[in-house]
Amino acid sequence: MLKKIVILVFIAFSLFASSTYLNKVYSYDRQMSLANDSTMLKIFHSLQSIYIKSIIQNDKTLKIATLKRLIKCSKILKIDGRNYKRELSTLLKQPKTIEKKRVVPKSNDSSYSILRLLSVTTNNEGIKFKFNHHIRDRDIKSFALKSSRFYRKIYDINAILPIKIKFKKPYILRKLRVAQYNKKTIRVVLETKKSRAYFLKIDKNTVVIGFVKKLKKIKKVTISNKFQQSYFRPSNKIIVLDPGHGGKDSGAIGYQGRYEKKAVLQIALKCAKELKKRGYRVYLTRNRDYFVRLRNRTRFANRKNADLFISIHANAAPKKSEYLTSKGLETFFLSPDRSSRSKHVAALENRSAISDMDYYTKNTFLSVMNRAKIIQSNKMALDAQQAILKSLRKKYNVVDGGVREAPFWVLVGAQMPAILIETGYITNPTEGVRLFNPEYQKLLAKGIADGVDNYFLKN
Repeated sequence: MLKKIVILVFIAFSLFASSTYLNKVYSYDRQMSLANDSTMLKIFHSLQSIYIKSIIQNDKTLKIATLKRLIKCSKILKIDGRNYKRELSTLLKQPKTIEKKRVVPKSNDSSYSILRLLSVTTNNEGIKFKFNHHIRDRDIKSFALKSSRFYRKIYDINAILPIKIKFKKPYILRKLRVAQYNKKTIRVVLETKKSRAYFLKIDKNTVVIGFVKKLKKIKKVTISNKFQQSYFRPSNKIIVLDPGHGGKDSGAIGYQGRYEKKAVLQIALKCAKELKKRGYRVYLTRNRDYFVRLRNRTRFANRKNADLFISIHANAAPKKSEYLTSKGLETFFLSPDRSSRSKHVAALENRSAISDMDYYTKNTFLSVMNRAKIIQSNKMALDAQQAILKSLRKKYNVVDGGVREAPFWVLVGAQMPAILIETGYITNPTEGVRLFNPEYQKLLAKGIADGVDNYFLKN
């Protein structure tokens, strides 16, 4: 009952949020007819932010409404709006989704169209389920339950179990249960002592839940041809690490007069060593104390054909009165978000590149705001934040500042998923000392590397 209430609240909140953004978009119609250039520019930035949210939420109605007004704003402000026009044209041409009827063999039995589980076979690579006819992706939902005693991965399949089916439990699992959960749902429970990764493959009337090797032992994750032909090789992946600031740009000056540029270089070098140990190909935008212009950092990553761009920084409180209270680790991905917190952090990191901001015109900024990169950057940011916190909390009490959106110029121009990690507040006495602690740096580096592993395994 509690689970159902939580789900209903979440759905209601999502619908309310979507409705709120849509109403906000509509409210700009009257404002645009009366606005001067300055107000129009503010409306334009706000619409950009809502457009990003519509992409992440996959809300087509909100996306179309926002794109129409972005095109109108672009025309008034004399900004190139061709990217928005193309996106809108593509959306309007998409036919309405028509649900395909499930194809089933003809039979005199009227109940044959109901999806029924016929057999379960297992081995040390995974579990294979065979049904009476084709199964769709949306017929299967999954979630996980964690505690100090177990990790359970649960799959709910929209089907029935007509007879009791015998199967052998794979040795990898502590428990395997397949049972009728309710009249329309079969529940499959895979229980292990610790967290484990799985993959799901659907092929006509067959479903496979495959076992992925543990991350700690991973130099190469290979899945048996019996279940899946694809694999993930770290040696095929290129990571560009970007230690922030450098040379004449010291970055933030923190507790005991220490420089941000030194701490982040030390962290980046340890992270590069950890990633190389796992088999990745790694490059740094700087490996010593010298200055690199912001636009040259992502240009370097593009030349290397990088799969990920990770910029490493340290945060700073705006006032002395906030040195003790400002703390925590945050991960950002590129967005024109205008929240006061994001604006402050971005302004701090952007201040060394006024000329670069002139170089990156509004058109260039908009050209990189494509759906695929935003979503992948968001996913990478989530994986990195979670893995870093897990690594650091083995020995330290660390505040989770969350994953956020902000307009960082260092990420503009990257042709691959790109994130910026604020590893802590250098102005906070506790975090300022930790950022120069080799043990703390090593755990940070391990966490970033774990985040990279997790991202590629999931994507």
